[in-house]
Amino acid sequence: MPTQILSVNQFIEIDVTGGTTYKKLVCTSSSSVNTALATTQDQTTCGVLTAVGEPSMTIDFDAVCEAQPTTEQISYEELLTASVQKTLVNVRVQNPAVTGSSAGQYYYHQFMAYITDLSLNMTVGEYVKFSGTISSTGTLDISVL
Repeated sequence: MPTQILSVNQFIEIDVTGGTTYKKLVCTSSSSVNTALATTQDQTTCGVLTAVGEPSMTIDFDAVCEAQPTTEQISYEELLTASVQKTLVNVRVQNPAVTGSSAGQYYYHQFMAYITDLSLNMTVGEYVKFSGTISSTGTLDISVL
């Protein structure tokens, strides 16, 4: 029987200082890590020729605002400040099922990025929520440390 990874154990980790002091994006209701490669196609007498560009990653997320985030949790305020100030942040998503030297054994994503979209959502009778997009810049690291 395969071993599945529950998304409740998966965290997006962000360091708004651009270093390696990651804080977890908590209370997420959904998230997706998206990898894309820009392509161009030319129609030729030899058939369709496709050129592939450099890869990029985005992370889309939806989360609930935490009233009193701990020092290990990233807050909406920190993400808003990073977005408005155009701060380059460090982002990491790795397999949560393993720890220690085998952390990220099954998958690992790490890259520098900008918070390119951030929305604060308020609906009567619900918790205050926020959603956003994190967009990579530069080289992507998918190797396990």
